[in-house]
Amino acid sequence: MRALLERRGLAAALAAFTGIGIAAYAAGGETPHRASYEYGRDLFFHETFDGNGRTCATCHDPRNEFTVSPELVEQRFQSDPAHPLFRPQDSDDGAGRDYTTLRTLAVFRVTIPLHPNVILPENPSQRTITVWRGVPGVANVELTAPYLQDGRSPTLQGQARGAILGHMAPKRPPTPKELDALAAFETELYYPLRLRAVEDDTDPLPKPAGFSIPVVSPAAQRGQAVFDLHCRTCHDGETLSVPAAPDTRRFASVFVSERNAPRFAMLHLAFRQPDGSYVETYTPDPGRAAITGDLQDLNAFDIPSLRGLKHTAPYFHDNSAATLGDVIDHYNDHFQFQITPAQRDDLLAFLELL
Repeated sequence: MRALLERRGLAAALAAFTGIGIAAYAAGGETPHRASYEYGRDLFFHETFDGNGRTCATCHDPRNEFTVSPELVEQRFQSDPAHPLFRPQDSDDGAGRDYTTLRTLAVFRVTIPLHPNVILPENPSQRTITVWRGVPGVANVELTAPYLQDGRSPTLQGQARGAILGHMAPKRPPTPKELDALAAFETELYYPLRLRAVEDDTDPLPKPAGFSIPVVSPAAQRGQAVFDLHCRTCHDGETLSVPAAPDTRRFASVFVSERNAPRFAMLHLAFRQPDGSYVETYTPDPGRAAITGDLQDLNAFDIPSLRGLKHTAPYFHDNSAATLGDVIDHYNDHFQFQITPAQRDDLLAFLELL
């Protein structure tokens, strides 16, 4: 009996110590990295920052590989129209009466700051724009900086802070310790799990390029050859998110904003040139150009990782491609890849391995 009580006392002491550690971390004290991860996990799933009821997991939903699909949005809406996913700021009418765009495309309103070189001619004093964008996943974020589709955040802490302030209507801002803890949690999310080996400097075995992508079936092997021919230029590396050539631009337009399949409202923007003149343009989402003020970045977005993409439909920054087949068709149409129906099937076989 005494041994049992002693064991219980030890367990209670450990529990108390852990609780004190996490509480101290929240208050700004120092704790081990593991406590940071656990605290970050709790924040990710439960912390609303006294806002509109949303947490990080509201949009980065575990049911959908930490993003959100139109199917899941509709399930949430049918189950509970008052779910935190549905807030007036992301409604079509701004008043919470119509969520058609969110329900059909799983896109949210995102407010973007404008570079000093960019103005709205009808309202030059306005220094932000609002666009519709899908929710990026959080798998492998340790390997895929910068963050957000226009790359405006170099760190996960900055990404988290922007998301909290922009989507949760918080009554208090996140503390630096909370942002560090969220980053500690997110940087342990890998898909597939073997990608964790990229960060393992204790393993003496070599890691040849593509070691984490086993390609066995003949169809997938043929599809990999199609991928190498048409896609590898932009989608290289173990996460298939970096250009093959080091001097290739990390942000690229693939004619998604230009096509504007969802028929989003157009923005009238003017870009100041080195000689002081302005070039005017219309686009539903200028992408990287809003951040850099460089017209060459117009409608360009960060090259996304392709790992696990079979789980994260729809595709592109505006969620305008419902399936991977639609993505291939888009590239065939706009880049004239001339991928045959048989090659399309093989390429899908390879993409679905990722």
